Amino acid sequence: MTVLRILEQRDLGSVTGQERDVEAVSPLGYVRYVHGYPEALLEGILNEARRVAEYEWEARSADRYLKLRHLRAAHELIPAVQDLMYDRARLKTLSDLAGVELEPYPITRAASHINFYQPGEVPIEHHTDGAAMVELIPLYTSGNAQGGATLIYQGTPEQGRWALQQGETLPPQRHARIPQRTGHAVLMQGRRLLHTAQPLEDGERITLVLVMRSAAEPWKDGNSLARILLDDPLEAVRDEWLRDQQYQADRYRARLTPTMRSTP
Repeated sequence: MTVLRILEQRDLGSVTGQERDVEAVSPLGYVRYVHGYPEALLEGILNEARRVAEYEWEARSADRYLKLRHLRAAHELIPAVQDLMYDRARLKTLSDLAGVELEPYPITRAASHINFYQPGEVPIEHHTDGAAMVELIPLYTSGNAQGGATLIYQGTPEQGRWALQQGETLPPQRHARIPQRTGHAVLMQGRRLLHTAQPLEDGERITLVLVMRSAAEPWKDGNSLARILLDDPLEAVRDEWLRDQQYQADRYRARLTPTMRSTP
């Protein structure tokens, strides 16, 4: 996979106004590009997503965290999603764009989603992602808005959340608008960007979301067990989450100097 053409790109600091962010894994805020993924592959994923959505309750009900209708663990339901997730050329290209090595997210239920947006639905709440990076790949868009846009608050996520907690509204002019179009994709550092989706007045959008983290700093992760349980049953995530916490702890200890490791 090669990126054919970058359409827009912004560093994280230019979006948030924060010169240095110790929680960030990359200087990248977001980049939108022509992705070059095979049309037949994405069409097959779309057709399977529509079929699976007929019987999977997650795609039919928004009664969960963020009020979003989506399929979680999409790569388990649709094998072609897994092919794209683990494609080495894709990961190399996205890592180059991010300026840091990226790897697929290790918690199965949180590693890939397919989101469904239709007119009249309550818009997804302002949020930051749990994992460090996500790639948004629109599979289908229609209507006058051509699938709408992702809206990113231009300020730190802490500033945005504080304003929301005080009952304030985050006005449209305080957001960067990133169009969601078929043939294009967006790589964004969603954990450090407060964002939402533009409500649709007509048409619909179906988006594949592939979740990643930094291979070098996997502990920069906001997916606590409590957060994951807002979407997933305990038995589906507990063992993977615990194994990954141990992995992160081992990786972090390996980075410390001998003196630091011996300090009580």
